Amino acid sequence: MAQDTYTEVWNKVLLRCPSLSPKLAQDFVVNAFRRLMEIRRWAWLVEFGQFINPPAYSGGGTVSVTQNSTTVTGSGTTFTSSLVGQQFRIGQNTPIYTIASFTSATQIDLDSVWGGLTQSGAQPTIYQCFFPVPSDFHQFITFWDPAFNWQLFLDVQQSEINIWDAQRANLGNAFVVSFRDYTTSQVGVVEPVIQSLGTGNSPTSGGTYTAPNDAIFTLEITTGGIAGVARYRWKKNNGSYTSNVLTNGAGTAQTLQDGVTVTFPLIVSYTLGDIWVIDCTAIPNPGVPRYELWPHQTTNHVYGFLYEKRYPDLNDANTVIPNFIRGDVLMEMALEEVALWPGPSTDKPNPYYSLQAASYHQNNLRNARGNGMIDVLEVQDDNVWEQNLSYLYPALSWAMATPLGDSRWLQSHAI
Repeated sequence: MAQDTYTEVWNKVLLRCPSLSPKLAQDFVVNAFRRLMEIRRWAWLVEFGQFINPPAYSGGGTVSVTQNSTTVTGSGTTFTSSLVGQQFRIGQNTPIYTIASFTSATQIDLDSVWGGLTQSGAQPTIYQCFFPVPSDFHQFITFWDPAFNWQLFLDVQQSEINIWDAQRANLGNAFVVSFRDYTTSQVGVVEPVIQSLGTGNSPTSGGTYTAPNDAIFTLEITTGGIAGVARYRWKKNNGSYTSNVLTNGAGTAQTLQDGVTVTFPLIVSYTLGDIWVIDCTAIPNPGVPRYELWPHQTTNHVYGFLYEKRYPDLNDANTVIPNFIRGDVLMEMALEEVALWPGPSTDKPNPYYSLQAASYHQNNLRNARGNGMIDVLEVQDDNVWEQNLSYLYPALSWAMATPLGDSRWLQSHAI
C-alpha cells in the first residue's frame, strides 16, 4: 500500500474546503499530526541511543583558577577540544563545572565562574558525568549497562542524590540516571575566510561557533612557507594574539577558540604578512535535557538506552508520514479542526464551519464501539509493540541486577 505524503493530505483537505488557503490547509494538517503524535507512545517514536563515557583526563599538569572568573589556565597540561562538555573540578568543596570552550593546550573556560578560592598549582579532575540527550529526545523508556548486566533507575531526583552524596564523592558503577538541567550550547555560524591584506593563498574556516556573542577572528602569517612550515598568529576581536602557531602539515583543521577551526591546505605556500578575518555569528540553541549518571564513572564505558523521540513537523524538510499512519486519518483530524474554525472575520465566514460537521469527524475518529479510525491505528500499533500487557515478578522489578543473581542465573533457576 502506497504511503500518503504530506502534500497529498493537505491537498485533499483543500479539495473538501476550497475556501481555505493552501497555507491554512497545511497548518491544519501539521496540527493534526502533532495531536495524533501526543495520543500515545507510538512504536514509531522509539529510538536507540547511547552515552559513551570517555576516560578521565590524564594529560598531566596543574591548573590555576581565579574566583569569579571562568578561565582555567594550565601549566604542563595537554587540553584538547574533546574536553568541551566534560566536567571540571578541584577537590570536592565546590560545585561541579562544565568545560564550555577550548582555547589551547593550556587554557579552557568553564560554563560558570569559579566559585572557590583563587589557587594555582592545583590538580584538576576532568571527566564526564553529565550527558546531553539527542536533539529529538522526549522521554527515556529503559536505560541499561551491558557491562554490568543491569538497567538503571530513572526515577531518582537531584535532591535525593544530594541527601546521599552532596559532594559527589562516590565513583564507580552508575545505577542512577537523574535529570540535571538543560544545555545552553550555541550553534553559531562560521563564515568563510576573507583576506584583508595580501594576495597569497588563503586557509579555509570551519566548525560551529559556540560563544554567546558575535565575533571576528583575525589571522596573520608570521613565517611564510608551505603548510607544516608556515606559522601564524590569531586573535579574537581585540584580544591579545596567540602567536607562533605552526600550520598543520597534515592539512587538517586546527581549533582556534569557541568551536572555530582553520585549515591550511597542503602543497601551497603562505605569504608572510598576509592577513585574513573570519566573521562568526552567535545563534542560541534552545538546549536539550542533560542527565547525571551516578555514581560517577571515570573509565571508558558505554550505556545503552531506548527513548521516545519528538517527531519533526510534517512541513519540516525531508519529513515523511510514519508507517501505520494513514493519510485519511490526518485528513479527518484536519477537517474536524476546519469545521471548528469560524473563519477570519464575520464578513468572511468559513463555509465549512459547523459544530455538527465537527462532531461527525470526531465520531469517525473515536467512537464508543472502539472502531474509530484512531482506535484502529492504536490496535495496529499494539500488534507491533504491546504496551498494555506486562508481567511483573517481584524478583524482576528491580532496576538493577537482583540480589538473587544476574539474568543468566535467573534463566537457569525456577523462581
